[in-house]
Amino acid sequence: MVVLLGLALSRPASAFLEDLCTKNGKIQWCIKPFSACKEQKDVPNRACPAQVAEFVVIPPGRSMIHADATYFIAQALGYRADVAYWIAAYNEVEDYAQYAPIDQCDGQATPTNSGKSYITAEFNGFQRTNTATAGPLYHYVVNFSPNGVGTDVHGAGGVQSEYPFHYPTPGYPVRIDDIYQGTLYNQRQWAMQPGTGPGLLCTVGFTVPTDAANGTSNFSGKTCLANVAISGMVPTVEGLAAGAKINVQSGPKVLDNSHGTVLYEKLQSYLDDKTKTTGTLWLDPAAPPVPVQVARIGLYLHTLQDTASHSTFCGDDAPSPPGGSDVGTYMAMVSTGVQLTFGTYCAAGPHVAGHVQETGTGDQPLPLRDYVALNMTVDELIVFGNNVAKQNGWIVNPVLLPPDITGGKSAAGANAEDLRARLVGTIVSGQRWTRAEIYRSGAVTRPLQQPSSIDRLHAMNAAIMAYSDALRTQTPAVGRFTPFQLMPGNSAAPGDTSVCFK
Repeated sequence: MVVLLGLALSRPASAFLEDLCTKNGKIQWCIKPFSACKEQKDVPNRACPAQVAEFVVIPPGRSMIHADATYFIAQALGYRADVAYWIAAYNEVEDYAQYAPIDQCDGQATPTNSGKSYITAEFNGFQRTNTATAGPLYHYVVNFSPNGVGTDVHGAGGVQSEYPFHYPTPGYPVRIDDIYQGTLYNQRQWAMQPGTGPGLLCTVGFTVPTDAANGTSNFSGKTCLANVAISGMVPTVEGLAAGAKINVQSGPKVLDNSHGTVLYEKLQSYLDDKTKTTGTLWLDPAAPPVPVQVARIGLYLHTLQDTASHSTFCGDDAPSPPGGSDVGTYMAMVSTGVQLTFGTYCAAGPHVAGHVQETGTGDQPLPLRDYVALNMTVDELIVFGNNVAKQNGWIVNPVLLPPDITGGKSAAGANAEDLRARLVGTIVSGQRWTRAEIYRSGAVTRPLQQPSSIDRLHAMNAAIMAYSDALRTQTPAVGRFTPFQLMPGNSAAPGDTSVCFK
């Protein structure tokens, strides 16, 4: 299998892999760094066989893009540190089913050490490997084809997955697409609810069809589509008709199926149940359980980030011209239900290689997809901040939060575009929306260029505190500024062991 995977490395792929792991009691790379590669020395962040071979066994860890970068961005927009932490932690639940953080002393939180209060509830309905709950389709986010053959998804007016909110025109924020981008649309409206009610979350996003302004929508109805088969196969090896089969029924989204079937409406009860998690908003004097809105936005951000992550090899894998062999990637209504079609380059081989590529193991800026994913994270946390977090008292530095993402400035004088450039990076060459842009890293992405895993963690910790210190002197309400905090188990001093889980 490793040989076959190695043969697939010539094509770029994408996804977010764990880049912070513990091996032999020490924080190390989850896979070998770029320096271990004998091939492709002149191509930064491109996977090589030596790296892919290690993918078969990934030790406990986390993705610093899903977790640390999201945590940094949330605080930079004014969120209280405990709220920012749980958004990042439930972001990681989509991959692991349960998230337990690692401290800077190489230790992981367990139910028997002082990190126990930072472990999430466990539910596997979104997990990337759980085909029985359509889990992969919240990572391999597949666009819907109204014409049934995929050409409308990938044509001139179709969805371009690297910028899933930009296409089709006019795109986000003028219009949130509910025709093509149904899975994302359905999960987004669920995540952006201000209240604690269960809302509506449907398997793969399918609702009873409705007439939308731009055509019939299968994803914006008031009830979930019931008992329609959703089936397909994610190819395992490029060019071979074999892979992981998905065969589920439409209806309310399954939250967990580890001990019977539990639907998404029970998420709040999982967060409240102290036998499932003791996590609380520890900076709130009342220390309440993690609110359902916080868990929902964390889960959604993971799907959003993975949508950008899979942009240039899976989501944008278009059908070949007539006579070609690639069927492309899309889903469509057929006589037997919903058919999932995955193109040649959605195969697990290129996917695995892309995990390495996009995580980055060298000293260069990470691929453009990372930049896109984190820019979208900034936007969505601004929207959630204004519509949900602010009214719940979760914004501790309101001067940092712009009122919208369309140009309005925060009390500190920055709009969304300013913050994206400052935090994520600045395009230095290439035309916007072409997927050929080159960017220079920002405050959040610069630490991810460190070629050593532990150095990457310490650089991120230092960057968070440096950004906080700079804001303390720059914001108009200096006396009311609340300094940022580091993730539990971390310190600005690399050798500080007092913060670690005991």
